Amino acid sequence: IELQIGNDIITNIDFINEKNYLIALNNNLKNLNKDQIYKVSKNSLIREIIKKIELVKFFDLEKSNVLTEGLVKNLYKNLKFNNKNEFNSYLKNYNLNTEKVGKKILIEALWNQLIFDKFNKNVKIDENKLKVKLKNELNKNKIEEFNLSEIVFQVDSNEKIEEKNKKILNFIKNNGFENAANSFSASDSSKFGGKIGWVNKTQISKTILDKVNNLKTGEITNPIQINNGYIILKLEDKRSVKKNVDIDKELKKLIVFEKEKQLNQYSLMYFYRIKKNLFINES
Repeated sequence: IELQIGNDIITNIDFINEKNYLIALNNNLKNLNKDQIYKVSKNSLIREIIKKIELVKFFDLEKSNVLTEGLVKNLYKNLKFNNKNEFNSYLKNYNLNTEKVGKKILIEALWNQLIFDKFNKNVKIDENKLKVKLKNELNKNKIEEFNLSEIVFQVDSNEKIEEKNKKILNFIKNNGFENAANSFSASDSSKFGGKIGWVNKTQISKTILDKVNNLKTGEITNPIQINNGYIILKLEDKRSVKKNVDIDKELKKLIVFEKEKQLNQYSLMYFYRIKKNLFINES
């Protein structure tokens, strides 16, 4: 027995399976030493078990398994595999299969559904403001887009932001940003090395845009305070794209992005509230 969360017991076998799962999603984790990969696996398992404990209050996980086929398909497409059989062959290298992976990503999907059900009514969208912002950008010949990765973290009561930031920066220097996201980030993107992907400047708040605009490709921001903690962003790439688009269509996409951003904040808030009230015992 390695860890107890509530009534759930986590064994050494669970750690091995989690390590294999995380490396399958992000091969760069192979470069970490034994202690580092153990910590990454532990944090990932803790997040999953805490979410699962909460989810069983609202969902029948076994009946929800019918959702996993579509989830697995989305995952292997995002990872650039052509079909399920090709993905399964890859997973065998890590003693995994699509059934095991499906159960894990089902937890993430149901968690997102739970957050939506609980907090969607609290999401506030100023459509007129977004439309003005969008029109101002689309009136230009080109619009800037940024390919970003993130590390979202909180500072515990016994920590200082300067110390936590220094710790993360040292880890990035020695192990790379992707591995740091796996190790420190509380965001769901952590399993994929913190990758957000391409976003255009209309989708970014002014505070964050001011920081990102000053970055060169490959550089990272200092920690930026957000509602439930801090975020460090890495600029993977940037481009200027000619825009000749339907404003109403782009507005709908911008509204969806803004909703997801707010729901992600509620997700972190809700998760940390649950974690604070759970018994966690490390052997």
